[in-house]
Amino acid sequence: MQLLLKSVDFAARAHRDQRRKGPAKEPYINHPIEVSRLIVECEPDIEIDILCAAVLHDVIEDCGATRDEIAACFNDCVADIVLEVSDDKQLPRDERKAKQIEGAPHLSAGAKLVRLADKVANVGAMLTDTPIGWDEEQILAYVDWAEAVVAPCREVSGGLSDRFDAIARDVRGFHEDQKEKAGG
Repeated sequence: MQLLLKSVDFAARAHRDQRRKGPAKEPYINHPIEVSRLIVECEPDIEIDILCAAVLHDVIEDCGATRDEIAACFNDCVADIVLEVSDDKQLPRDERKAKQIEGAPHLSAGAKLVRLADKVANVGAMLTDTPIGWDEEQILAYVDWAEAVVAPCREVSGGLSDRFDAIARDVRGFHEDQKEKAGG
């Protein structure tokens, strides 16, 4: 438990100046906490290292933390999972997205859990706090892309996979309903 709280403290400090991209402008730290919560809800006997990695999953790509810094503060297992799910922000966005799809089958089981929970949370945000400026086409394209990333990760958690399917169905259904209302 101490290690988990230490990871929350580390992530909160690292993300302290960041906000989510939706109109609510939620503190960014809510997202990694949600990712960790989703994992423990669906996999209650999960190892603490995976929950710590879930809380820390964006600190390398978004905050400049290093794998070695995470290993020194936590351990190699946590650091390796965080590194596995970190995008290289020096690459163009489309290339980063393609690499997530290509790399997903090769992730460790812990990294697959984090990736899967991350996509559940991000797709869920398309209903509750859609990034400002995103239109229906962008939202549905994001859901399709997330589905491709999630596909090879499903094996690690039936519960998270079911949640992903439900939220993706809800997002698509919402936009179908909007089209019907606009056309009818």
